[in-house]
Amino acid sequence: MILTIIKREILEYIKSAKFLIGLCITAILITISIVINIQDFKLRNQDYLDAQREMTGDSFYIRVFRQPQVLGTLVQGKDRKLGNRIQFTYLNIPYRTSGYMGAYTSQHHRYLAGFSAVDFSFVVRVVLSLMVVFLAYNAISEEKAHGTLKLMLANRLPRDQLLLGKFIGGLLVVLGSLLISAILSLLILLFHPAIAIAGSDWARILGLLGVSALYLTCFYTLSLFVSVVFNRPSISLMVLLQVWIFLIIIYPNLSVIAAEKLYKLPSPQEISQQKRAAFQPYEEEFKRVREEFHDLVGKRENVPNELAVRNIELTSIQAEKDYQVDREFSKKLTRQMELAQTFSILSPAVAYDRVSNRLARTGLAEHDRFMDGVFRYWQKHVELTKLRRMDRKAYGKKKLPDFTYSSETVTKDFTATLLQMLLLFAFSIIFFALAYTAFLKKDVR
Repeated sequence: MILTIIKREILEYIKSAKFLIGLCITAILITISIVINIQDFKLRNQDYLDAQREMTGDSFYIRVFRQPQVLGTLVQGKDRKLGNRIQFTYLNIPYRTSGYMGAYTSQHHRYLAGFSAVDFSFVVRVVLSLMVVFLAYNAISEEKAHGTLKLMLANRLPRDQLLLGKFIGGLLVVLGSLLISAILSLLILLFHPAIAIAGSDWARILGLLGVSALYLTCFYTLSLFVSVVFNRPSISLMVLLQVWIFLIIIYPNLSVIAAEKLYKLPSPQEISQQKRAAFQPYEEEFKRVREEFHDLVGKRENVPNELAVRNIELTSIQAEKDYQVDREFSKKLTRQMELAQTFSILSPAVAYDRVSNRLARTGLAEHDRFMDGVFRYWQKHVELTKLRRMDRKAYGKKKLPDFTYSSETVTKDFTATLLQMLLLFAFSIIFFALAYTAFLKKDVR
């Protein structure tokens, strides 16, 4: 009996105009967005390769570039907005990247900048979730309004089997739509010569597909619950649309506003004071050494190695203290964002965004690891600069290694996002349990 219900639900969904329209819109958006994002990735990657070739051989200005993430074609996250370039000397190390969307924009023309927010994750988070709402809003309420629910239950059909059959049939259609979207995206990526997907990327793609399935299941069970509670399909749809807008748009934005009010960030004046206070123990010596150094240079006299090295040390200490204050401000900004995400913990969209960005390595976690790698690289540059004054021969034998930084492993990324995945799973279980309980008590007359 339950298999008959499942087949009936699948056929009704597949033959419905709303499903076909939603699937067509999804396919069109997926195709256009993936093609555009691949082209953008290709240009950004070429920028990266060109910059690597052009900036070699400079021992004073050190330039470090971050390669764009391949999975950014599926989940853009903050990969473009956070920039790709850092330029530093022993005198100064910035705490912000530039490039892409920053001061040093790409030399290439960008394709439809306003379209950059559309990617696979956007299609799942907005388009497919909305399609789920339109598919399931009348799963029970329409049967009740037309009297067919009473007729089916009059034939000794157990209520739990009816609801379970509708749930499984509808969910298979929803997950089938997701699978079609994923296959379409992957086919475009696989057959494009500019894209090379590594072995670990496949695990991340599977994780992204899994969390997308959890996210859509959450909205499907919610829609099923609302359809059970209300007897008229129009009311079910109106309630679900309002809930969807609240969970996707209003609630996350209210959480951001609340976090900004509760977690205050230091002003630029306070940051300047913190920098002066951090360098205060070295201030007098720094002024004395700098004056003596510039005096000898102005007189064109030889500067003793000890004095030159100490000048480099003090200058780099000041740069490091300034950087540490700036990085602490950046960490506070991150904590403010995490507080907003904590406030919006009941929004499936926020949980989905956190997981997808982490798995695609296009979020703040990957950027912070890059910045940590930049700081360690700057320290090596400072040591090499001091060696140039202390021992010319030793300096001639050494050179600054190529910049590298370690990305988070797949296991750690899955571990870090486990809570959000469990939340999405828990939401689905709770909504289904509510729908099940309400349906068992529902008056079908």
